[in-house]
Amino acid sequence: MTSYVKKRTFTIFIFFTIMIFALIVRLIWIQGINSEKLAMAVERQSTADIILKPQRGNIYDVNGNILACNVPAGDVFAAPKFIKNPEKASEELYKYLNMDKDSLYKILSNKNSEWAVLGRSIPLENINKIKSLNIPGIYVEDTFMRNYPNDKMLSQVLGFAGIDGNGLYGLEYSLDKYLGGVPGREISLVDREGRKVGVPKFYKEPTNGDNIVLTIDSVIQSYTEKAIKKAYEKYKPEDGITAIVMNPKTGEILAMANLPDFDPNNWQNVPSKEYWSNPAVSSTYEPASVFKVITASAALESAVVTPDEKFYDPGYYIVSGKKIRSWKALGDITFSQAIEKSSNTVFVQVVERLGVDAFYKYIQAFGFGTPTGIELPGEASGMILPKSKIYPVDLATMSFGQGIAVTPIQMITAFSAVINGGNLMVPHIVKYIENGDKKIKEYKPQIVRQVISKKTSDTMRHILEKTVTEGTGQAAKVPGYTVGGKTGTTENYAPGKYVASFAGFAPVENPKIAVLVLVKNPTQNGHMGGEVAAPIAQEILRDTLRYYDTVKK
Repeated sequence: MTSYVKKRTFTIFIFFTIMIFALIVRLIWIQGINSEKLAMAVERQSTADIILKPQRGNIYDVNGNILACNVPAGDVFAAPKFIKNPEKASEELYKYLNMDKDSLYKILSNKNSEWAVLGRSIPLENINKIKSLNIPGIYVEDTFMRNYPNDKMLSQVLGFAGIDGNGLYGLEYSLDKYLGGVPGREISLVDREGRKVGVPKFYKEPTNGDNIVLTIDSVIQSYTEKAIKKAYEKYKPEDGITAIVMNPKTGEILAMANLPDFDPNNWQNVPSKEYWSNPAVSSTYEPASVFKVITASAALESAVVTPDEKFYDPGYYIVSGKKIRSWKALGDITFSQAIEKSSNTVFVQVVERLGVDAFYKYIQAFGFGTPTGIELPGEASGMILPKSKIYPVDLATMSFGQGIAVTPIQMITAFSAVINGGNLMVPHIVKYIENGDKKIKEYKPQIVRQVISKKTSDTMRHILEKTVTEGTGQAAKVPGYTVGGKTGTTENYAPGKYVASFAGFAPVENPKIAVLVLVKNPTQNGHMGGEVAAPIAQEILRDTLRYYDTVKK
């Protein structure tokens, strides 16, 4: 054998020796050192890991009527590696998923993607069609979608849940920790076409959400919404209407309505997010003469004036050289008549007697300047000037509700304290939360503090009755019932812009209902509280009182 042949043979031998050694090392690496990682990769190629959505809790009114519930639907997923013809699958599927065909094709043709969500809360009709296609690599999990059977009713109160099942606005958001439940999980083996086979390797059942029962009465809510819809057409307000109905003794909200509103079943189609907010708790306004019930209660409680004390109203009063006008010269009147006929002149004189310190003490005691604590999200605090920055003119205008900003929920809560015996209640819209037959949380009437005495409250109720029978609130009369109330007209900081308001209650002897109505910047058929807001409150009071009488029988 020549030396050349020997060298060639040796070279080949070394080459094969190295190759064999490399294969042995690779085998050791695969079966030993990296076996766990590779096994996991194989498992990922043959398993499906699915989050199981819990059933969201229902929302009911006080009588057990469903306000928010769940209807059958489905979530649709894809395992692109199992889809043989992405183009055909995209053509068949896109119309049932509300997706662009090209976008869907891009997802289904991505073989590097193990798992993709194609749609959640797809309506049952479309889910059934997707199932009938029987496309390998496309999976459907039976689930549900949120439904609001009364459409727009209580839209800003209820809010809505998103396609992932999480609450996004309203009570759906603020009570999501109760309604949402706890998700489950399933890990299952799948065959080469992506179909689940055998018993799941891991399964944790979802925990369904709790049910919420509100203080809202759907009948009273329907009366309230009907009344403001009629008014919306008649007065064409630029900035909408808000109405709240409360049980003044307990703080329970019986109805809460706003216009414009929206359909929570189609919240994605709302032209502006402003529609989603709840002005009853989140907006502020100058309460104007409705606030006189607060000033009057403070003055009577502090004994700086008596109901029969006489005043003279020339139509204006001069404070620090500035002439503060009233809406009309009323001449010789008593303090009670000054409330009934809404005399700014008399209230400026009375608040001067009361003084800044005492006035502010009562403003704060009635709950202005701080959130009420109602269960709804987005509640504003209102705005009160710091006491140190109050000048005589500021004090004068605040006495009749200008220069102070409040929320509707603050105003009706304070108004209820004036007429219910003097107790400021915590307003609440949730009655209790239940899981099955078990009440896990109950919201009972809660007194924050006693602001005025029962004697002052009784006096105010009868003065406010005369405001309806003889004063500016006569449009709120309800035949067969005793009604009390106070009108308000806020002139905004723009020509021709007003907020017409009315706060009322009935029956006078034993108040069961308190109503607050705001009409923001009406453009037709008047702008005064007595001519615009009082008739709306009258309709709500009338229908609700008759309803209560019928229920009792």
